[in-house]
Amino acid sequence: MPDLKEAIAKFANDLATRMNTFVSDISTLEVRTYTTPSDQAVTVFKDAADIEKTLEAKAALRAVTSVGFDGDTTNWVPTGANGEIDKALWDLHQQAVKQAMENRAATISSVANAATSALKALQSIGNEPK
Repeated sequence: MPDLKEAIAKFANDLATRMNTFVSDISTLEVRTYTTPSDQAVTVFKDAADIEKTLEAKAALRAVTSVGFDGDTTNWVPTGANGEIDKALWDLHQQAVKQAMENRAATISSVANAATSALKALQSIGNEPK
């Protein structure tokens, strides 16, 4: 039984560590929208490992939204030469932000449910008769 208790304690510690990492990872949601000439789109997204270098060389960052866990939001909005907002680009960016927010909410819910289930399982094992 000592091995089981040690395994449970290790699992609980590992779960706590992973939860801390998860909370840190989701503390800020950031969505970036880039544009690139149509003849370069294939080369821009050809190699995921080299995407940052490729983006810097061939794509223009056009809109950014950063959303903190507490809901504080910062937007960089694209404007044209006359100072007017590029509505089509902004609408596309806002759709991406909405999807990212929905995905974050679903992920948080899934992780919370998994952690709750794991803790309940640990409690039931810890409460079994000896």
